[in-house]
Amino acid sequence: MVVGDFPIETDTLVIGSGPGGYVAAIRAAQTGQKVTIVEKNVLGGVCLNVGCIPSKALISVGHRFEHAKHSDDMGIIASDVKLDFSKAQAFKDSVVKKLTGGVEGLLKGNKVEIVQGEAYFVDAHSVRIINGESAQTYTFNNVIIATGSRPVEIPTFKFSNRVLNSTGALSLQEVPGKLVVIGGGYIGTELGSAYANL
Repeated sequence: MVVGDFPIETDTLVIGSGPGGYVAAIRAAQTGQKVTIVEKNVLGGVCLNVGCIPSKALISVGHRFEHAKHSDDMGIIASDVKLDFSKAQAFKDSVVKKLTGGVEGLLKGNKVEIVQGEAYFVDAHSVRIINGESAQTYTFNNVIIATGSRPVEIPTFKFSNRVLNSTGALSLQEVPGKLVVIGGGYIGTELGSAYANL
């Protein structure tokens, strides 16, 4: 017998583990259902991994750095204050990792099965989940599609090493000398605020 030959049954299948997906999965499990959540990337979705949480971590670093540079009017002399941006990025990553672990703990604590992979519908009550070379079919009574969103590439500004989406901007290895943010939504505003103080 080859693994993946027989479908695995679940009551509710949730595709996507962002705030919509993982909260729905937990609630369904709390009602006594057998629940499976499928995630193709990292648990927690965009906000937790490459959006509002990492940007707020960098904003926090920027505020502390700015305060340290201008604390002499309060009697705190901190001459030659410097930023180690690689440590700032490590701090950001540690915040994300801790919170991602929290999402995993909540799911496991509520007995939600976590499956890594990408789900493809076979029919109205089954999906094929593919992860690299392995694949498994799941059947379900209910499905929740909570796949989130991704940045749109502007035709005149193709992504490159100089034109970044928000994920790329949060992963820079050094603070850019100049930065233009296109878009005034929350993530654009937060990225602009973070880098303005760094």
